[in-house]
Amino acid sequence: MPRPNIILILTDHFRRDALGKSTPNLLALANAGTRFENAYCNAPLCGPSRVSLITGLYPSQHGVCGNQAEPIHDDLRDDTFMHHLQRAGYYTAMIGKHHYIDRYGLHVDATEDTDEIRRYGFDHVFIVLDDGENGHNDDEYTHHLRRQGKLETFRAALANRADPFAHPFEADESADGFIGLHGVRFVENYQGDKPFYLNLSFIGPHPPLWHPNESTHDPIAMPAPIGAPDDLVTRTRRAHYMDKCALIDDYVGRLVTALKQRGLYENTVFIFTSDHGDNLGDYGIWDKRFFYEQSVGVPLFLSGPGVPAGERHNGPRISRALVTHQDLYPTILRLAGAQPGPRRRMGRDLLAILNGAPGHDAAYAELATCVMIRTGNWKLVFDPEQGGVQYLFNLAVDPQEQHNLAGVAGYEAVTLDLMQRLLAYRIRLTQYTHVKEEQRLQRVRVG
Repeated sequence: MPRPNIILILTDHFRRDALGKSTPNLLALANAGTRFENAYCNAPLCGPSRVSLITGLYPSQHGVCGNQAEPIHDDLRDDTFMHHLQRAGYYTAMIGKHHYIDRYGLHVDATEDTDEIRRYGFDHVFIVLDDGENGHNDDEYTHHLRRQGKLETFRAALANRADPFAHPFEADESADGFIGLHGVRFVENYQGDKPFYLNLSFIGPHPPLWHPNESTHDPIAMPAPIGAPDDLVTRTRRAHYMDKCALIDDYVGRLVTALKQRGLYENTVFIFTSDHGDNLGDYGIWDKRFFYEQSVGVPLFLSGPGVPAGERHNGPRISRALVTHQDLYPTILRLAGAQPGPRRRMGRDLLAILNGAPGHDAAYAELATCVMIRTGNWKLVFDPEQGGVQYLFNLAVDPQEQHNLAGVAGYEAVTLDLMQRLLAYRIRLTQYTHVKEEQRLQRVRVG
């Protein structure tokens, strides 16, 4: 079989538990492959997370620690997995949001960054900004609306939303619809003799929580928030959040149809994930910059040739292995038959893990001065700027993270063990040695 096409469907703020009956097309793809229940981003914030995904490195290694950081250096741009795909003979495309560089400004035309984003390893780039950013900046979407005579209507609706959930246009004229349609057109029109890699990167369900058409989700049927007062406002916002997830799902369905019509579906690997989740009112938080499961945890599945799938009558294949976005770097390169560069990385090939290779004994994530370690049962969050251990949760008995055991008597040994493992991880990230010193120094024993 020829090398597969690879499609990475990337979303923004998409929680693990949003993958379900409201997203039947995504769920069908997940059920045809393997779904990872314990997947994590490497930073619960857009820029750092997305750069970690494409470089296979932690923020403390690649240097993008916030949304307004400087871009990574050229040597790292040359070592993204997209560059290695190009060298292996793939045509690479990015349609939608990238957030590898930041465009928080006024009257900026993000399409002028097209050549700079190509520098990350893309042959084709089509840039769309978040709703809100496109209220005062330009991108492919605003240029399209301007040509249609609809830009002023869009920006007026964005600035003056009497109904905060009502979008002024039909689905195809929304930003995610625009992204989805261009993904479909890419598949319909692709005539290259190379296999392709497509990063189809939606901006939803990132706020604002507006969307085309009437809501199809009943607020009363939405789950109550965890660790916060239950009210109709929270449930209503959650309902519209799910409407945005469903909108994305519709275009995923159209993408699959286009692949089947072109005869490409059977030789295409799908990867679906999100740059991070969203607390969505849990713990009283409407943000992602936290290490709760809802924000640092992400949906992740692989589907297609070479990916183990569940038995037809036993449901989808579920992996409970601890994995992170860093693992996509070696996984994608293996799928493509490409070789990574010499830079040291901690990610592991997910397909090898599914076929019995050793996995991770812990997952890690970072943001600012905070760092998280997640083991089989435990999660610890440490921040030296806030006084040390902030959270300690036993996820086996407290999966909703409502009982913080940090500083509680009787958990000193667990805390010490996790802190030692966290220290070992940080040392391995930053300290290296030559073989000669390794053979000498690491034989030293203190009596």
